[in-house]
Amino acid sequence: MTRGRAVAKLRMPASGAMAVFLAAAVVGEAKAALSDSLCSPSGSAEVRSFPSSESLRQATALTETRLARRGAADPFPELATALDPPVTNAGRPSPAVLAEYCAAAGELMRISPQGSQLQAQAYLLSAFQIASGAGLQATASVAAYRLGLVSLSSPTVAGARGRRGVRGGTSAAVREASVAPGAGPCEVLARPAVLGATNLSLSVASLGCAADQAMAAGDARTAALATLRLARLRLAVAENAGEAGDAYRALAHRDAVEGLSIARGVPDPALRAEILGRLASTALDARAAPTPELAAAAVAIRAANAGAAAHSYAAALEARLALAAGDAAAARRLLEDALVHESQRDLPTRLPEWRLLLAEADPQNREAHVMAAYEALEAVRPLLPRFDPLTEETAFSLHMRDVFQSAVDVQLAGAEGGTQQLRVRDAQHIVEAYRQAELQSVFGSECIPVRDPLRPETLAAGEVLLYPILLPDRLELLYVTGGNGGATFRRLPPNRSVDRQAVARLVETAVLSLSYDEDEAWRPAVRQLYDLLIKPVEAELAPGAVLAVVPDGPLRSLPFAVLLDDQNRFLIQKTRVSVAPSLAYTEPGSGDTTRQQLLAASLEMEVRLPAGSFEKLEGTGAEARVAAVADGERIARSWVIENFRKADLVQALTREQVDVLHLATHASFNGRSDRAFIVANGEMILLSELRQILAQNRTRGDELDLLVLSACETAVGDDEASMGLAGAAVQAGARSAIASLWPVNDAGTAELMKSFYQLYRDGRSKSAALREAQLRMIESGGMNANPNIWAAFTLLGAWR
Repeated sequence: MTRGRAVAKLRMPASGAMAVFLAAAVVGEAKAALSDSLCSPSGSAEVRSFPSSESLRQATALTETRLARRGAADPFPELATALDPPVTNAGRPSPAVLAEYCAAAGELMRISPQGSQLQAQAYLLSAFQIASGAGLQATASVAAYRLGLVSLSSPTVAGARGRRGVRGGTSAAVREASVAPGAGPCEVLARPAVLGATNLSLSVASLGCAADQAMAAGDARTAALATLRLARLRLAVAENAGEAGDAYRALAHRDAVEGLSIARGVPDPALRAEILGRLASTALDARAAPTPELAAAAVAIRAANAGAAAHSYAAALEARLALAAGDAAAARRLLEDALVHESQRDLPTRLPEWRLLLAEADPQNREAHVMAAYEALEAVRPLLPRFDPLTEETAFSLHMRDVFQSAVDVQLAGAEGGTQQLRVRDAQHIVEAYRQAELQSVFGSECIPVRDPLRPETLAAGEVLLYPILLPDRLELLYVTGGNGGATFRRLPPNRSVDRQAVARLVETAVLSLSYDEDEAWRPAVRQLYDLLIKPVEAELAPGAVLAVVPDGPLRSLPFAVLLDDQNRFLIQKTRVSVAPSLAYTEPGSGDTTRQQLLAASLEMEVRLPAGSFEKLEGTGAEARVAAVADGERIARSWVIENFRKADLVQALTREQVDVLHLATHASFNGRSDRAFIVANGEMILLSELRQILAQNRTRGDELDLLVLSACETAVGDDEASMGLAGAAVQAGARSAIASLWPVNDAGTAELMKSFYQLYRDGRSKSAALREAQLRMIESGGMNANPNIWAAFTLLGAWR
């Protein structure tokens, strides 16, 4: 049996989404929720009794009104009851009433942390199919648009320990989405197996269909938004699509240009100007050559007469067109105008972007303009929403990433002569701010426990901290070694033979090959990655050393322990390895191995939840007992909870001071943290709830020293989704975490955990105990020597 996060079955849970949450404390089967009965694809045909049409209309109107003015509070508790009106044996409601109801229920599921993305997909697909079948193009377009956003917001498969997902990664998703379906996007959504498609394929079809249906219904607003989001999606995919990148950029350009004519029909002037500006920018990002449609878009933006924001966008667009035409002087004048008008806005979010453009138009003063962009970003960053209200992209990807990368670039480009040490120090500070901003943007600053940042001068002899920096044109390595009295970061010569995309492709090849254990493609990939990342600092890794890596982007999903040197020795055979999401959210640790009070919680039963159906597990109970046993005897101060509930964790952590928490269950730690969860008996525990539970434990003493998560998987090919594992550990508030990056068989997990806990209790540090446990498996030969098993486990955070 395998374990880890995999594709959950796409059958709807018997208890139903609404019923589970309304009766979470009830054991056993709850009554089927109305939304399940009416909105599961093809499910409503079997329903014989319905609420009145008026009650469904009222429920829909209340939900849509509440969602339109949603704030920080989760609307789920308020609206779940409203969406479950009593059945009155009335006749079947009209398709219009049913479709609008299911579209509202699906949107609630989509946006609520307590909602299920699987359920949202099912409800919205049902809404689309009902509306489409009845010729209700306006409702069908809204349902399709929302369906497209579901797949973009987070992974839609539930975390399921015990099964593997479909072999994937960016390359596979791109190949599937690139296959011509031989049908229009709306026809794709009518296919019975559409929910089994990759998120990318489903999003492309849904957004394309939404635009088509909205145009047919005369709804320019929804059509323009769907086209903008589709163009932005294709452009984002192009960044990591390898050979398919050019094709995706061409599609993004086509969509953006077509969207310009659609956006002209948006009634609201301010929204019309905003969408026109974003479409034009996307077209230029996809292909720099100007087209007549883009110049006309600038005129239309000005004609909208929508104030400083529109004037700013129009001037910046005209500047980009001038720059593309080779008129740098005109571009500079227009950008100065754009900056003046942008500064007049209450929240001048585009100041950093316009200053980056000015750096392009004025290369002689590039550094000054880039650093001005960085300072402007630092001023507005605390005020930016986590997700853009128009496209739901993260604020980090939309406003921050390019500025951070450019600031690091100019600092390192000027790191020569007497200024080198100062420049490298400043670049490292920017990189650290970069890592923190990304974590906070994806997971929310309110979700991340505050820590005292790790200071390089606190590193001990033999401890090496490595910052790989993946830039569009090169790989940079910064590092610092402890115990030499200096503790200053040093820069290695930049490697221009690779860039961010090349490294991302190597990581994807290695991780997919290792996790599925079907071929040897991982060997040349990890060999190249060793040469790129480790060989330049190899001399610093003396026997007994510790290498702590602060990974960038795709490197977060890489098991560094498995990297191979030119003697075919794994990195873990040379040194201990730890991963740190950022210096602000990690620390070396105290080295105190006396803190051994342990709580192990396991789940072996089948569980049905809104997030999916989770099969019965075997081996998790034994794994929990292994964690609590030494030499055949239960260790003192340990507790084991089988088939645990949330209340069991609360009670145990309230009653006792726990140092080590071991969770052996299904889990999902990918994507947005507000939907990350672990599965308990009859319920799921949101990661944010787990953090609150652990916070209560910390009030009585030190924070949790070690969190072991043997049921998770890190996404490959998506920078933000690949933060899931690091984010889970950081958000939970533990000093350290040990987690699996992909599904591992129960026997291998049990063997590694048995060795780890034995060594840890014998006084080894966390990094030393994990390393020796992995070495034992390598040296044992047989199945456990396969890196598919031992390399899956990684240490995050404190290593001492």
